[in-house]
Amino acid sequence: MSKTGNYTQRLAGRLLQMAACSIAAGGVMAGMPAFAADAPAAVTQDLYEDGGVEHWLPKAKEGDLFAQYVMGHMYCSGKRVEQDYHKGMRWYRAAADAGYAPSELALGFLYFHGQGVDPDAVEAARWFERAASKGYARAQSNLAALYLGGGEGVEVDYDRALHWYREAAAQGHTVARYNLGMMYAHGLGLGAPDYVAAYGLLSPLVEQGNAAADELLSSFAGEMSEDELAAARELAQELRARDRMLVALDQRASGH
Repeated sequence: MSKTGNYTQRLAGRLLQMAACSIAAGGVMAGMPAFAADAPAAVTQDLYEDGGVEHWLPKAKEGDLFAQYVMGHMYCSGKRVEQDYHKGMRWYRAAADAGYAPSELALGFLYFHGQGVDPDAVEAARWFERAASKGYARAQSNLAALYLGGGEGVEVDYDRALHWYREAAAQGHTVARYNLGMMYAHGLGLGAPDYVAAYGLLSPLVEQGNAAADELLSSFAGEMSEDELAAARELAQELRARDRMLVALDQRASGH
């Protein structure tokens, strides 16, 4: 396998490992070096501020999708109950089968990591895609990571990785924006690196103190001409507005 192939496989694996069944609502998980992790929780409040099983189980049995999600999280993470991935998966699936995106994403993690079930990258991709198609940015980012590195039964697909990173980044998802910038910087799925677009995507993150973005941007900025730097700074201004991001990138790709 080529250096690029090895790199992207390692990258995708690390991205998907950042969040698993032990997601903490509203928290920030400890990410690997060079990535700012964003826990894929359904809400920002403490899931258990109102109580544990005694509070959520009756609601879950009545069909409350969020309560079913909380029960899944409770059992998978071992919060206030003995950890039991099988029970957690049953509750996650109850909400996921009804189309609840956070539970669809959670099921994808379980299948990817083989928690409570045999590892199955194809099934993980299926659940990620269900949530991603609803506009759930965290699922879009992780689906992109899976296509970026591939898995057993899932072929590397840079076009799909680019598509889903773009969709998530346009919603303000920091990890997706970083990795979209990384793909542009390395030319993955593009034929050749596009340092101007990469710079435009990464520079706002650098201004926010993102060390990973700073390191990546510094790795290629010295190779850019003054004209390219000027174009990159101009593009960065356009890319600050989420509703302009995809339009601006498409215009650059078309040469307009």
